[in-house]
Amino acid sequence: MTLQEELQMSKLPEPGVQLVLQLMLTREAVVRVQERLFEAHGLTIQQYNVLRIVRGGPAKGHPIYEIERRMIYRFANVTRLVDRLEVQGLLKRVADPKDRRVSRVVISPKGKRLMERLDDPVQTMAMRMTSCCDEGECLALAGQLERLREHCQGQESLHEELAVAIN
Repeated sequence: MTLQEELQMSKLPEPGVQLVLQLMLTREAVVRVQERLFEAHGLTIQQYNVLRIVRGGPAKGHPIYEIERRMIYRFANVTRLVDRLEVQGLLKRVADPKDRRVSRVVISPKGKRLMERLDDPVQTMAMRMTSCCDEGECLALAGQLERLREHCQGQESLHEELAVAIN
């Protein structure tokens, strides 16, 4: 379905607006597929993200602030996510031997087993969602999106400029 059909637009906006709308719609489509997969395993996307970060981290674990820094969906309350995953027995907090005020988060054996069970389904999900593109197209699109994301991150003052322009 075209952008114009999906959003029931009488005419298409400028190309930059089209791109932003396509990105938003694509993100939502990807999230819906991910949500179904992770919910089938008792997780949210954000919880999976925390488990992914902790599993890939150092054996001594990550402090909460480091997990927050590495999150894909940065609006999540990481402390609360860690609390819930700890209650489920998937993560645990350990005291930092150098600074007892800081706790580090490590993945439990149960959490490792869950993540290992998810490895193939997550890989399959990604492969099926991108099967409309060949490997070269996937890499090219990934590179273009990285360039766009880096450019957007450099535009942090844009909201202030736009707020001034609107008033």
